[in-house]
Amino acid sequence: MRRSTVLLLFILLLSIAGCSSGPMESHEGNVKVTLPARQETVTFVKQVDGSWKSSVRTTGSARAFEATVSWEAMQQLSPDVLTSLGQGSFMTSAGAPEFGTFDQTLMLVSAASEPAPDGKGTLRIFITSMKDGSQQDIVDIPVVLTSAP
Repeated sequence: MRRSTVLLLFILLLSIAGCSSGPMESHEGNVKVTLPARQETVTFVKQVDGSWKSSVRTTGSARAFEATVSWEAMQQLSPDVLTSLGQGSFMTSAGAPEFGTFDQTLMLVSAASEPAPDGKGTLRIFITSMKDGSQQDIVDIPVVLTSAP
C-alpha cells in the first residue's frame, strides 16, 4: 500500500511540474507528433544577409484529407506578440481514412529586420480544413529558441 501511495504522489508531482513524455496528440485524435520533444532547443545561425536560419525535425502520424498536414512556427516576443518563423505543409504516407506517417525537416527563418531568435517558441502541426481553411487537429509543441553567431 505504501509503495502505491509513493508512486501516485510521484505521478502527481510530475503532472504538476508540467513534465510529460511521449507523443503529443490533438484533442480530436487525428494528429500525433513524436518529435520534436517539448522544450527542445532550436538553434538559429546568423546568415550573411543578416537573417537567422534553423531547421527542426518533426515525426508522427496523421489522418488527413489527401495526406496533407500543415505547420507553422512562431517566436513569442512578448506575452501578446508573436512573429512567424515559417509555415508550410507536407505529405504523410497515406490519406484519410488511414493514418499516414511523416518524418520531415522544416526550415525556419527569422528576417534580418526581426530580433534574433531567443526565448520561447511554438511549432504548430495541424490539419487545414478543406471546407473553410481553418486550423483543425492542432498540436502545439513548445520549443526553446537560441541564436548562434
